[in-house]
Amino acid sequence: MKNYYCVLTFHTTHYALNTEKVLKERNVPVKLMPVPRQVSSSCGIAAEFPCEEKEKILLLCKEYHIEFDDVHQIEKDSKNNWFTKLISMNK
Repeated sequence: MKNYYCVLTFHTTHYALNTEKVLKERNVPVKLMPVPRQVSSSCGIAAEFPCEEKEKILLLCKEYHIEFDDVHQIEKDSKNNWFTKLISMNK
């Protein structure tokens, strides 16, 4: 079982909702969630996805003119599932 996942953060809720729609239509696994406290963003919604899908998601965001704030890899603590490490990834 993987102990990490990735999230996209957004400037607005509109972009978060549009991202979910575009990705689900293309069978890319995505789940909207509250932005983790460790991640700062002006919007309270983030899109969680498998890190292996990062390049595909970034290409789709570019193709559909979806603006996002940043991409982060989150590692989970196996004891209590809290976020323990945050790595900002270049766009």
